Amino acid sequence: MRKLRNFFGGRLFPCALLTLLVALAIAAAAIYLPRALAPIALAERLFALVTALTVVNATEPHECKLPKLVLAIMLPWTGSFLCLLSRRKKLPPPSPKPSVTLYAAETEYCPVGRDMYERLLPDLENARKFIWLEYYIVAHGAFFDAVLEILERKAAAGLDVRLLYDDFGCSLLLPRGFEKEMKRRGVKAKATRKVRFPSRALNRRNHRKIAVVDGEIAYTGGVNLADEYIGETIRFGHWKDTALRVTGQPAAEFAKLFAEDAGIPYPECTTEAGNIPCKIVADGAEDSYARAGVAAYCDLIYRTKQKIYINTPYLAPDGATVSALKTAAAEGKDVRIMIPHIPDKRTTFLITKSFARELAYAGVNIREYTAGFLHAKSAVADGKISFVSSYNLDFRSLYLQAECGLTVDDETLAEALEQDFLAAWRTGTELKKANFFERKLCAVLRLFAPLV
Repeated sequence: MRKLRNFFGGRLFPCALLTLLVALAIAAAAIYLPRALAPIALAERLFALVTALTVVNATEPHECKLPKLVLAIMLPWTGSFLCLLSRRKKLPPPSPKPSVTLYAAETEYCPVGRDMYERLLPDLENARKFIWLEYYIVAHGAFFDAVLEILERKAAAGLDVRLLYDDFGCSLLLPRGFEKEMKRRGVKAKATRKVRFPSRALNRRNHRKIAVVDGEIAYTGGVNLADEYIGETIRFGHWKDTALRVTGQPAAEFAKLFAEDAGIPYPECTTEAGNIPCKIVADGAEDSYARAGVAAYCDLIYRTKQKIYINTPYLAPDGATVSALKTAAAEGKDVRIMIPHIPDKRTTFLITKSFARELAYAGVNIREYTAGFLHAKSAVADGKISFVSSYNLDFRSLYLQAECGLTVDDETLAEALEQDFLAAWRTGTELKKANFFERKLCAVLRLFAPLV
């Protein structure tokens, strides 16, 4: 009896009672909770199933479907919601757009951003009718401030001066009230692809780089209006970028692209044709059955007879482009790709190296740009055809974003691109094998490459 009284009157009894209550609660939960959660579990499975069916039947590349299905399986609620948020619209029947050959009077290759900067400023100074600029990134600094000083003077002189910039690309770079500031200076500035959540447009950016002067001179390529592109600010070592200056019919076509993005009437440009064959390559950020950038790259690779050299900051192409590169290498063609040595995004760089190793195994020659970060987006084939653009060789650029570029059939321009590529290639770093940890990490990251 004493032990019993000590037990109920001591500290042991509350502990034992609490343990018993917890055990009973766990037992009750084990028996009754599955019954209570059954409807929720069923709804979860049905939601994931509907999402999977939506993804499988979507009109998008098959590579984009796999990571979405994995998300729906791993995270039935959150993952499925994200998949449905990024779904593609039902597309109208395709209407083929003929690829029109244009004729440029002059083409000039700018192997670094500083060269473009030094050519662009005098062209802006000499503008007589309008100056239209469209860029993914705009940031105050030596580059943009020098451009802005000219834009303000030209606007005061009565020219139509406009600036389009991507809302997401400049979200952390431009101050609130930027458009009002530009309006005060006479510049008609407008953010494109405005960031809104939730929105399927959130992941589709305007990545174009266009400068048009009077519809007679145009620039395109990889250079944005920020200091790192001209070496004023050092980020990730030497920033290697390229641009193309063109006069003649292509300049008028770039003006048309700008007018479409700005939602303004297209001006009639009386631009004289030259004798250099060119083709504009452009994609919008809207859904479409076919993408011009993918077609241009694959066509250039398949038409290559001897050699093709490619610069790209990000390498995560679709299956069609990978197949074209592997086929060209298997046929004994000299296929070379230059990627960065110093990354700007670690995760994306791991994916880039993973694809690079796969292509290297198939016979494609890969090197890293030793001096720093390679942002150039260019290709040259057989010393004849050049392609300078805003396209990266990744899913986002090839399938989601608004992009543009120019293919040029001119041996003089091709020689300039080839010599610039080979100069960097000779000092490039060989691609290294991945260690154990990197291989395992890349195996996971590759799965989500189409979504990065």
